[in-house]
Amino acid sequence: MKKKNEFPVFTDDLAYRAVIPRTGVCEFAENLPASRTSQQKHPIPRGRNLLQRRVTKLLSRTILIGAILALIGVALWFWLRPVQVTTAEVSMRQISPAVQGVGTVEAKVIVQLAAKITGRVIATKVDQGDTVKTGQTLILLEDSEAVAEVERARADVERAKLAVPAQQAALLRVRATLLAADATVARTKANQTLARANAARWRQLVAAGVVSQMDMEARVTEAQVADEDVKIAEAQRQAAMKDIAAQEAAVKIARNEIATGAAALASAQARKEYTVITSPIDGYVVSRELEAGASVNPGTPILKLADPLTAWVTVFVDEREAGPISVGDTADIALRSLPGKKLRGKIARIERESDRVTEQRALDIAFDEPPPRLTLGEQAEATIYPPTKRAAALPLGAVVRMPEGVGAWTVVDGTLRFRRARLGVVDPSGWVEVLEGFSAGERVVVAPGSLADLKNEGLRVTAVAQKSEASRTETPKP
Repeated sequence: MKKKNEFPVFTDDLAYRAVIPRTGVCEFAENLPASRTSQQKHPIPRGRNLLQRRVTKLLSRTILIGAILALIGVALWFWLRPVQVTTAEVSMRQISPAVQGVGTVEAKVIVQLAAKITGRVIATKVDQGDTVKTGQTLILLEDSEAVAEVERARADVERAKLAVPAQQAALLRVRATLLAADATVARTKANQTLARANAARWRQLVAAGVVSQMDMEARVTEAQVADEDVKIAEAQRQAAMKDIAAQEAAVKIARNEIATGAAALASAQARKEYTVITSPIDGYVVSRELEAGASVNPGTPILKLADPLTAWVTVFVDEREAGPISVGDTADIALRSLPGKKLRGKIARIERESDRVTEQRALDIAFDEPPPRLTLGEQAEATIYPPTKRAAALPLGAVVRMPEGVGAWTVVDGTLRFRRARLGVVDPSGWVEVLEGFSAGERVVVAPGSLADLKNEGLRVTAVAQKSEASRTETPKP
């Protein structure tokens, strides 16, 4: 029987195992005597063995606890230490802005050739891509009706011309009638004067008793007839004058008929000319909308022409960057059809109305030397170079966009602070102009990364100057 707290030892050729009932801990040891006889000759004291094992266990626990405490301390140090941020100085620099814009190839002079009359296309003499010259015949429309209208209008003009001499002859006749009426008036007035004189004399003779009353009354009647004859002659004269006015109007109308007929003839000839459509410019055919046999109405487009000498690139830039751009500024143009090739150009026109949705402004850039083949609508990219200016600037890597607006993070009394700023143009070297919000000499956080969150406002940080700042910061000129 085993006694209480007895530690039996079981051995074999490899190892022994000590069983400790109270603790239930089993430990293994190697490199023991190889045989039972050897252990019986050299027994291990049981008390010392137990003490060694307890000391070993205590040391192991102590070392484990120390390691855990060390790890906790390191973690707390990393957690509680101020975050290190890189800062750069806002400095006065020569800003050489480069404004980027994307757009398409367009042309200032684009002509839509359309029919002016209703008709049918009988021939189209050019196709897409063909070069055309001013006055070159491009389209023919059916002209049979136009030719008939011209002949009818010419006949009307000839008829009106023939009517004028007849009206002029009639005018001469009525003028002769007026002359006869004037003579009749003069004759009747003379007879009236004589008849009145005779009637007066016969009244005197009757009073003297020389002639009879009957003879005197006959003379008075003659005077009254003479008065009536004068009135009739005057009426005929007035009628002749009215006939002259009417005939003069008829002559004028006849002459107007000639002018009206001539105008109708010119209109008919113009309509006939509209059946032949010619090129108004030197250029090339952009598109061909209709083929022979198609019916057209006034305004129906048939061909689209463009003048290659007026080709330019229309690009759109942000309103915030368009401020310093002016007509004449240089630009580099890149076309999709010419990869890797830069074309030089200049700002030719700046539109005065921005897009109210995209908040962009359209710029027209003229080529210094346009490429030989241009395709309207081809996508193009442009880099515009406004004049260089000296201004306060901060690194582009420090600019962040927050819900409150655009700005940069700065370090104030060892804590992070966000400050809004109004920025200007961007320099390709990595700087952006500061209009408001920062002054030269202040420092901003470069590439804040995950720290660019308003939740980190007031976070303790350690500021470290940017290593390459000395090489990128310009020394202010005296």
